[in-house]
Parts: sequence; structure tokens; C-alpha cells
Amino acid sequence: MPSARAAEPERSGERESEAEEEWANALSVKLAWLQITTRGEAEDLRRIGVSLSYERVLIPGWLEGEVSVLFAPGEGGLTLPVDVLLKKPFELSPRLGLFVGLGLATEWFEAGERETAYGVGTQLGGQYWIEPQWAIALEGEYNVLLHPETAHEVVVASGLAFRF
Repeated sequence: MPSARAAEPERSGERESEAEEEWANALSVKLAWLQITTRGEAEDLRRIGVSLSYERVLIPGWLEGEVSVLFAPGEGGLTLPVDVLLKKPFELSPRLGLFVGLGLATEWFEAGERETAYGVGTQLGGQYWIEPQWAIALEGEYNVLLHPETAHEVVVASGLAFRF
């Protein structure tokens, strides 16, 4: 018959696994600044908007997936970047985490007529968990949009994240 102490490590491991599953999802809302530079354009497009994202832990400690949408209305229409990224997290402490991401980027723009651009997205950022479920998030993105013409997109965003 196993002792109560021998069963303790098993229970501890079960609790860790349950905690990881408990925090497998995150939603965030961020205020974002967007700049798109296109060769041949007289002026860069600059907007401020709100970014919404959903994140899911795919492999604990190794891989996360994220879908984000940035609503950036402005003079001449709406700019709507959508990114689908895979991210590698780096936990520096129980409260501080950093990540790098790579994936697909799209840009939907409406200025009289609708236009959609596609490309590659990169992301670098971090989260500081002020509570077990709430964090302050800061991230930067650099995307290269390749179709219909080459454009460079930079996004800097900061806000709150909630994990569940």
C-alpha cells in the first residue's frame, strides 16, 4: 500500500497540468498605432485603432497560436489588418513573459473601393501579469504585404490581456 507522501508528487503534477489547462486561452484589447509604407506613395498611411486578439496555448511552454484583428478607421476609410501567428513564449519569471511570432498577415483597406493585401507577419512582445488572470501587454509587429504591391506595415500596441 503506497504511503500518503508517495501520492503527493502525483497530485502536485496533476495540479500543475490542471493549471496549465486552466490558463490555455487569452483575450486581449490593445490601443494600437499603425503605419503602412508603400513605394511610390507620396505619404505613409498612419492610423490609431483598437486591436482585439485571441491566443491559445498549443504546446505548453513551447508554442502558442494567435489571431488578431486591428480596427483602424480614418480619413478615407477603414484599415483592417488581420494576423494569424504562431508564437514561441519565453517565461522569464512567473509574472513576466516574452514572445516572438511568425505567421500570415492580411490587410483589408476601404478607400472608395475595397482592396486586400497578403503577406508575412512577425511579432515581438511581452506580458507582465499583475494578477493571475490579468496582464499588461506590449507588442510590436513588422509585416511585409506582397500583393497587390509590396508594402511595409509597422504596428505598436499596448493594453490588457485576460487569460482563462
